Amino acid sequence: MRVLKFGGTSVADATAIARVVAIVSERRGARTVVVSALAGVTDALIETARLAARDLDAALATVETLTARHRAVSTTFASDRARRVLEPALDGIASGAASAVRAIRSSGTSPALVDRLLACGELWSSRLVSAAFVDANVPVQWIDARHVLRTDGGHGCATPDLVATDKAVTRLVRPALALDRVVVLGGFVGSGPDGATTTLGRGGSDYSAAVVGACLLADEIEIWTDVDGVLTADPRVVPGARVMPALSYEDAETLATFGAKVLHPKTIGPAASREIPVRVLNSRRPAAPGTRIDGSGGDAAGYTAVASRGGLCLVEFTARDKPAAPGFGARVLQALEDAKIAILVGEVHRDRVSVTVDGSLDAESLRSHVEAFAELRLRDGLSAVCAVGHRLVAPFIVVVEDQHAHAIVARLHDSFVPGSVEARAGVAS
Repeated sequence: MRVLKFGGTSVADATAIARVVAIVSERRGARTVVVSALAGVTDALIETARLAARDLDAALATVETLTARHRAVSTTFASDRARRVLEPALDGIASGAASAVRAIRSSGTSPALVDRLLACGELWSSRLVSAAFVDANVPVQWIDARHVLRTDGGHGCATPDLVATDKAVTRLVRPALALDRVVVLGGFVGSGPDGATTTLGRGGSDYSAAVVGACLLADEIEIWTDVDGVLTADPRVVPGARVMPALSYEDAETLATFGAKVLHPKTIGPAASREIPVRVLNSRRPAAPGTRIDGSGGDAAGYTAVASRGGLCLVEFTARDKPAAPGFGARVLQALEDAKIAILVGEVHRDRVSVTVDGSLDAESLRSHVEAFAELRLRDGLSAVCAVGHRLVAPFIVVVEDQHAHAIVARLHDSFVPGSVEARAGVAS
């Protein structure tokens, strides 16, 4: 049993979707396919939500343009049966998008309405991919992901409810797989306890696939993208970066957290909890072996990799009373949790706590949580650089100014990855 997730570039147009059908058709056994929105569609829908607040006609025109893009893909299918089911479905989703746009214009922008609009990208793409299987005479079952992936009531970055999702998978997905049908779901999208549409945050389709794979106890979760696997560094920064054949769960999660774009950071947790291997593969080069991520992959691979994440802020909390009262550090960490601010790197002293967080934090909200017992100082424009691998006892992490991050990534790569200097020289020559 496999779960195969295809990202936006892997379902960007009719040609890409045909490759998806070919890849899935070559797999044997039960197969569940999770797809992202077509490349660029989520960004366009985010902009549509912004536009709706000030210019209804322009926002509705954007919805029409996006609908036309999906209809154009549908015209490439030869099967009347595929088009007969697909075209009303595409139009129905477009109607839902237009309804969300009108609601934003009349009621104002809200996370719930934005989720309703953004979900249309995955609904459109999953309908197209399902129809492509019909066109290829492959037995398929499209299932609305909102009926499968159950979440909390959060919007924009919802947390999956694994118990409820497991029940939904058992009720909806397993019976279709038992009939030897390929199941197609949209990624990124779920529903809360009240049935309202939710989303998992950018890149959340990887996370969706991992959650569904964990509930199915899949043999493997395949993440299909437009690169050959997880690389030793960003090739735009280090031209000699190479594909790692294997990687541990822990190091894959660390690399994703610190800026490696090939995986969503939360993908690893559900897979690791059930000891399900994750494989990162290139949909344009399906014969390439990719990178296998599991509990022991890094032990034998002899790898080291470097990643960086920019746009960070260093936040320093200093106790108002000296010496600090016992539990100062715990109070700071609780305040960060209350303010829903995730810590990337942290250091705790008796009367001072320093943490590195995403630069989009609401500083005034955080200040209100700590002003009674701590002074706050912020420094933005920072990046975190991280190296992982079997040659390191623990991940190596350093926080630097943004402008120095790429140079440090290249230097660490040259220091830790065998042959990297020669590889870079070879590319340069």
